[in-house]
Order: sequence, then structure tokens, then C-alpha cells
Amino acid sequence: MLRYALILSTLIGAILLVVPQVRSQDEVFNHAFQQCPGDFALCAASTCTPLPGVEIAVNTAGGGTRNFPAAECTCPIFPGPGLADVNGGNMKGNCEPPSDNGVWSLYLLTGHIPQEINNWNKGEKKSAAPIQLCSSGDFANCFSFACTRAGKVKGNVEVATCICPINESLEGAAAGPPFATPAGQCNQDICSQSSQNPPVGAPFPFDIQPGECLSFD
Repeated sequence: MLRYALILSTLIGAILLVVPQVRSQDEVFNHAFQQCPGDFALCAASTCTPLPGVEIAVNTAGGGTRNFPAAECTCPIFPGPGLADVNGGNMKGNCEPPSDNGVWSLYLLTGHIPQEINNWNKGEKKSAAPIQLCSSGDFANCFSFACTRAGKVKGNVEVATCICPINESLEGAAAGPPFATPAGQCNQDICSQSSQNPPVGAPFPFDIQPGECLSFD
């Protein structure tokens, strides 16, 4: 129980990025975390499809952008509020939707998310989204990126199509494994198949081993 609490504290701290990472030339990313009202896409447990030859511009320290290889992710839409970094991703400093038919991909700390791998089933077991660690492979970071509403899928689940960078650190810098992901329901195959279908994740530090699961139930 104590270990669970410590890991949960690490997760929350990593998501909020309380201590910004110092980059070259003493640049520090100016995070601006806030709760955004309204619908948002929750991509945490999604797997994505790389878009060959397509790049996405990501906000970086100093106010510029950097291009990363892009992936397309289908993510369920949740009612707000959701946690955003309005200076991160490709947000523009506020919570205004990215387009008339758009929503942002934000974050909510939850252990249950409908997933395409289980036909968007909302049941407790099929929607479980425990966190696992991948020691190798690629991931897509969808936090604070623009999405477009894409209608409803099986189970009357409304989804959005999100374009997300591959192997990006949440601060506009390149990152690699290990990475944490709630995708795949702790099946390590999600890691070995990540070059073809990168799961949504982030390079957070965790005191868990590949194959272990961190559940929020």
C-alpha cells in the first residue's frame, strides 16, 4: 500500500511537471497547467498509427516550435474539466477549442477508459487502464494537442481524431524509452508492437518493472 502511494505520488508529480526540466542554454519550459472546462479527448489508453512523412509542430522552451513525426490516435471524449498545459503541445495559451469541431487532448486521473482494443466497451474490466512500463519502443504524446470530433463508435462512445508527436518529452524535446503507458491493459505486446502502433505514453520515471501493473482501483 505504501509503495502504491509512492508510485501514485510520482505519477501526479510527473504529470504536473512541478520541477520543469532545464534544457540547453539554461532554457526552461514555461508550463501553464490549468483545468479547462468543456469536452476533451482522453487519449491515455489509446494506440496510434504513424503518419509516414507527416510532421507536427510542438511548442518548445523559448516560445518556438519543433517538428516531430506524427501519429493519428482515436480517443474517447470525456466531459470536462480536464487538466491542460496551455503552453504545451500545440495549445495557444488558453482553453479555447482548437476549431469549431475541435477539442483538446487533456488528462484526467482515472483507472477506466473505453479502448478500441476492446471495442470501446465501457465495462469495468474491459475499460480498465492500469499503467505499465515499456523499456523499449516508441510512444505518442497527446497531452495538450488538438483533436477533431469524429462521431460515435460502438457502445455510443463519442471519439475524436488526434494528431500527436512520436517520442516527444512534453516539453518539445526528443525523448525515448523507458516510457509509461495506460494502453494495452498491461500486455507487454503493446511495447514490442510500438513501432507499428505506438501507444500513448510519456517518459515518466516509475519504480515498476516491465510486466508490472499500477492500477488505480
